[in-house]
Amino acid sequence: MKILVLMGGENLDIKGERYPLYMTEFNEELILERQIAALQTLEPSAIIFCVRSSDIHDFNVDDVIAQSADNAACVEVSGPTAGSVCTALLAAEQIDKDEEIILVAVDELIDADLGAIVKAFRDGEADAGVLSFRSVHPRYSFALLDEDGLVCEVAEKRPISKHALASFYYFRKGSDFVLCAQSVVRKDRKIKDAFFISQTINEMILRHKRVAIEFIENDQFHPVKTEMQLAQYISQLHEHREAFLH
Repeated sequence: MKILVLMGGENLDIKGERYPLYMTEFNEELILERQIAALQTLEPSAIIFCVRSSDIHDFNVDDVIAQSADNAACVEVSGPTAGSVCTALLAAEQIDKDEEIILVAVDELIDADLGAIVKAFRDGEADAGVLSFRSVHPRYSFALLDEDGLVCEVAEKRPISKHALASFYYFRKGSDFVLCAQSVVRKDRKIKDAFFISQTINEMILRHKRVAIEFIENDQFHPVKTEMQLAQYISQLHEHREAFLH
């Protein structure tokens, strides 16, 4: 298995420096380190990070990653892309066609047993798998299920169900993801001027692939894409720490 981490999002002003939010430090640990630690529980052969050139040049994020993961590789993203699909395709040469690939966002933390989630996908012989929590907010992507509980459609930023999707996309074969990503771009069906990873799931469905879904509770899903979300997450960590100490 390989894991592809997509890195972008807002920057946070800390003492005059516009650090990426994922570089925020809490209890001597970066948000980025917390994400890496969670992903390492899956024992991947490699974790590939798609990092903005500006973050490498301004903050040496590639060195931070190297110190945090022995199995890391960095793909430099030199400028704006047409969405997460295009960013992911920059790492296509490092994706093995017959090996599992999982795509995640650096700024969405999942407080769940990732190994159990992947095992469920494997046990169900899924060609792809998504992870859901409850929401109808249109900032997310959403999955519609068939009578067998499999995903039959995904919509980006359009609530076609209450099954909102976290940025955790599983593909049994790397080749399936690359082919579907290329197909999304070739069809040129942008959503708000961008191509989204969720669109590759619809391509899998069009190819009659089996797409499974697993569920987590809302309090297990922690997006840290804005300063407000970051503050909320840190507050939750404080509460858990205080509860543990008492």
